[in-house]
Amino acid sequence: MHWQYYLSIENMLVKTNQYVTHSDKNKNAYSDEFASIILLSCSELDSLFKQLCINNSVESKDKYYNMKDYVQAIEHGDEFGLATGTRIINDDNIVIFPFKNIDASKPYANLNWWKDYQSIKHNRIKNVTKGNLLNAVSSVAAQYIILRQLIEFIDPSEGKDYLKKNYWSQYWIPVV
Repeated sequence: MHWQYYLSIENMLVKTNQYVTHSDKNKNAYSDEFASIILLSCSELDSLFKQLCINNSVESKDKYYNMKDYVQAIEHGDEFGLATGTRIINDDNIVIFPFKNIDASKPYANLNWWKDYQSIKHNRIKNVTKGNLLNAVSSVAAQYIILRQLIEFIDPSEGKDYLKKNYWSQYWIPVV
């Protein structure tokens, strides 16, 4: 279920390349479509983060899970440092490390794209420029990485190896 939803969001992102080339030069270009992608992706990420917490036995100290809890669960993953690059023809691609500077002691865990998502969610009109290509790509990259981490919790008898081998993106290129 989560993978199919991810693919629909990824497809929305891919379609935007028709209008704004996904390159580092255009990372600040903003639009309603980028804002929608960010809202959808991060809303789904909130659910995925909670599942990751549960799977990693991370309990919330508050009534509800929050980013401080999510950081603990994210740091358990093998792909914590994974970066992704967009598939474009030239060398001006965007390389994303969505969790590179993660820090539970800082607001929004020091993740600018998550902070901007919260700003868009709470006041989309005032924060229209935060609905930009970089934040859209970052949130979708984070969603992809967390989904890949969650595959690790699937029982081998339920197709874990199949999922690890076959559930890859057409958009991302793993980079080192």
